[in-house]
Amino acid sequence: MLVRLREEVQEVSRPLAAVLILGAVVSCARGSDDIGGPSTSVPTISPIAAASVAASAGPGILDDRFGYVVGERELKVRSETSDAAITSFVPQGRSWTSLSRTVAPDGGAIAYWAPVNDGAVLHVRSAATGADRAVFTAASDMSGNTFAWSSDGTGLVIAIDNNCQEICAVQGGTPKQELWTVDLPTGATEKIATGRYWLPVAWDRTAKLIAAGLTGPGGYLIGYDIIDTRLKPYVSKVTGYEPALLGQLRASSDARYVLLRAYGATADTLSWWPLAEPQKRQDVPFDGSGAEWRPGTSEIWWLAGLTPAGCRVPPCVGTELVALDVVTGARRSIRGTFGGSLVGFRVDGSAAMTWQRVAPESLIVVDVASTRTATLPVGGWFVRLR
Repeated sequence: MLVRLREEVQEVSRPLAAVLILGAVVSCARGSDDIGGPSTSVPTISPIAAASVAASAGPGILDDRFGYVVGERELKVRSETSDAAITSFVPQGRSWTSLSRTVAPDGGAIAYWAPVNDGAVLHVRSAATGADRAVFTAASDMSGNTFAWSSDGTGLVIAIDNNCQEICAVQGGTPKQELWTVDLPTGATEKIATGRYWLPVAWDRTAKLIAAGLTGPGGYLIGYDIIDTRLKPYVSKVTGYEPALLGQLRASSDARYVLLRAYGATADTLSWWPLAEPQKRQDVPFDGSGAEWRPGTSEIWWLAGLTPAGCRVPPCVGTELVALDVVTGARRSIRGTFGGSLVGFRVDGSAAMTWQRVAPESLIVVDVASTRTATLPVGGWFVRLR
């Protein structure tokens, strides 16, 4: 296990101790949109021999129904088959906002801050048409932080704060943090919690549960919070991490499962659990780069077989894509020559995207069914265009 755990239950409506922050949580992957499969129990994963197939290059892999976002300051949506810009926009970020789940679960919409400071405004933009609307405006003293889509794509859970972190607090300032929800069909907003620095992970609107990481000094993860909104006052159940860890939380878009990737000095580690049951956490043997939920499945995928041996940073080359089904425990793999890390999937799960970081930077698209590959200019955030 990575950490010693402790749990505490309290009402969110009571003031919570402020968590101070300096720096950002490391983020190594962008834009995955995924749907986990149903599960009636938490399986015990046993070693299973991996079934593997070899990847091969071939035409007809790219699909104009799907696209992705490219650019630096000004971002452009383009399809896989054309470099023409469908829409463009200029998002703003600060601190760890890169950890936000930016694209809706169905891939059809993009959420982003503009502006992000001093009265932050969150926008939702159609990936296919560029139609844009502001869905949330913070108070003039509040800045935008991470956000996550609800599992049904009809809402967003949003963290904001007044940018008073460690130095500000030492100098006599008063930190202020809030967690809000937005119902997109009606435009209704609700402040559901105050007093912590949250990293929203998932919102299951059917179960009325919200999951978020908690961050502290240095941008480390200090805990995992489940907020139950079935009855008021809302109840928060925190699993604390002692010691704090450097890592990243990812949820399947149906909000059934959460994945924790913890970054170590020499190797990363993976573990997962059902959204509301972190005590059922299971560790996953892992020796690769990048880890994401594959849309439409209960599978965690990562890139393995990095060469040269022991490589963890560019110019690594991956030679195997590995999949683990957390429901059945089955493993499978695709062998070939891929980029140095897995950065996501098409929103329907039909293709994995690996990032080749050496010049010229590019995305290597791996068609899961045929195992054939294609290359695209480097980009991130994968969307659906029709």
